[in-house]
Amino acid sequence: MASGFELWFAKIQFGYQARVKFYQELAALLRSGMSKTDAIDLLALVASDEGRKKGDPVAVVLNQVLLGMRNGLSFGEAIRPWVPPDDRMILEATENSDDFPGQLEAYIGTTKKKKKIVGTIIGGLTYPVFLFLMIYGMLLYFGMSVVPEMGRLLDPEKWTGAAAFLAFLGRFAESYAGPFLVGVVVVLILIFFALPRWRGKARRIADKLPIFSLYRTYTGISFMVAIAALMRGGMPPINAVERILPTANPYVRERLNLIRRGMLNGLDFGEALHRTGTAWPDYNMNLSIKIFARTQDLSQQLARLAADWLDLNQEAMEKRMGTFRSLALVAVFLVIMAVVAGMYALQGQITSAVQG
Repeated sequence: MASGFELWFAKIQFGYQARVKFYQELAALLRSGMSKTDAIDLLALVASDEGRKKGDPVAVVLNQVLLGMRNGLSFGEAIRPWVPPDDRMILEATENSDDFPGQLEAYIGTTKKKKKIVGTIIGGLTYPVFLFLMIYGMLLYFGMSVVPEMGRLLDPEKWTGAAAFLAFLGRFAESYAGPFLVGVVVVLILIFFALPRWRGKARRIADKLPIFSLYRTYTGISFMVAIAALMRGGMPPINAVERILPTANPYVRERLNLIRRGMLNGLDFGEALHRTGTAWPDYNMNLSIKIFARTQDLSQQLARLAADWLDLNQEAMEKRMGTFRSLALVAVFLVIMAVVAGMYALQGQITSAVQG
């Protein structure tokens, strides 16, 4: 029997790559006609190297899932403690569909695209943040080291033109560098705290701003992937929305409640989505869903729209991150040019003062 620490460690190690590998292998075995219990039993045996590595994290997780299924739980219920909410919801909703292996493979494809978008966002923001820290460090260095030394030769109050920028760096390093950094950190903390929680009309306006727009897109992608998978599994739209609600954060829950209220008032899914007025997940896509909601194959259309939207957002994110990188590089260039120009101007002023 695994200890509490072993179970915790196994859950941590059962990350994205391990889960995708498991889903792929499970789908392949199910397609061959094997039952879920027998397939998971085989995968647990292989993960443990035929019992020689019983403490392997994947083997521990799969044996716990197997134990739950043998105690009467469904596959979705048994794996619930070991996977994130998105996986849990899809697995529970689609495990009894006519083509569970196909649903599983489709979900794997969408999660890979979703993870790629997240990777693009993180990678795209990392470089500008690094450049910002570099600029901050350079300004701090000049303000704390160079400016005081130059100030011994000529009073900074007398620095004019481009050299005045260097004088500003001295004042910045002395009085404002610390509060500025603290202010930036506090603002970022407040933004990240507000992203999943802030609601209301003001948030709809904020959703047009860069960071909030990225979050709107990310949550919209998760919603589209989930709703498409649930409906492909045979679940009516309103039931699919209700299934997502319990695991949604306040920001998403507000939008889901508006959609649900519209459907309870007689609107179809597309009309209810459009009538929320939040432009979530995406205004133009909502118009397309409004049209497809009148057709007989809404679940298939949603799956196609979700896949297309993932591809479009991948391209859009790459362009946005490219813009951020370019702006960061321009900022570095301008700061360096300002420092160089200031040094030249200051050198001329010191020379004039000495000669005078």
